[in-house]
Amino acid sequence: MATGQQASSEGRCRMSNSLFLLEAFLVFVAPGPTNALLMAGAVKREQAAKLLAAQACGYGIAAGFWFLSRPLMPPDAIQTLKLVAVGWLSVLGLRLMASSSIDISQRDGLSVLATTALNPKAFIYCLAMVPMDAGPDELGIFWLVLLGITAITGSLWFLLGKRLPGGRRIADKVAGAVLVGFALLLLRPLLVAI
Repeated sequence: MATGQQASSEGRCRMSNSLFLLEAFLVFVAPGPTNALLMAGAVKREQAAKLLAAQACGYGIAAGFWFLSRPLMPPDAIQTLKLVAVGWLSVLGLRLMASSSIDISQRDGLSVLATTALNPKAFIYCLAMVPMDAGPDELGIFWLVLLGITAITGSLWFLLGKRLPGGRRIADKVAGAVLVGFALLLLRPLLVAI
């Protein structure tokens, strides 16, 4: 009887883990600012390793910050971070859309790193999806899961960018529009709250 209950409990745990991984995958594979920059970088023939490493560093930094600061987080901190993210995404998006021949190839990795570190998907994952009662060992596992899932989803967006017809200018315009659109989506709840 105990063996049957233990097997049932393990089955629910595996199903719960699978559901968590699916939810996390769907959050990070959805179109957003980092994915737009990865796609644009692929169209511009940027080095995949450089951009994916920048993405991993950005998410790693963001997740480390959110996991360490969870117990100390004042309620207004998320709103402040959203405003910073809106500002950064708007500036970068408008810059990509407005320029006829923008050449940020030397700074594409830095743009991906900064955009990823401010990406709201990181704090959604860390604050809404990861259980608040997770201990330090568990947070380390969740951090590794985040890096693994974002490596997979980032690679998918990079491969999509390699397959897109069109040139560098179109990639910049599309990425810029996605960034501005995402900034407006972040800003909308803040305006409603005011």
